[in-house]
Amino acid sequence: MNILVCVKRIPKTAEADIFIEKDGKDIKKDHLVFTLNDWDGYAVREAARLKEEYGGGTGDSLHRWAGRV
Repeated sequence: MNILVCVKRIPKTAEADIFIEKDGKDIKKDHLVFTLNDWDGYAVREAARLKEEYGGGTGDSLHRWAGRV
């Protein structure tokens, strides 16, 4: 069984100072810490559990992180 999990990184904004870019269309991301959102984390753990339970195959993630890993 091959498993693919699509994930997205999100900024941790609860304890961060948020500043708007000059164009007013986005937030400044220079000093933000990024992580997986909770639901994506659940999906990755479930994929790992299924791989262990049924064996074989591969487990991969697909992400769009705009040049950052």
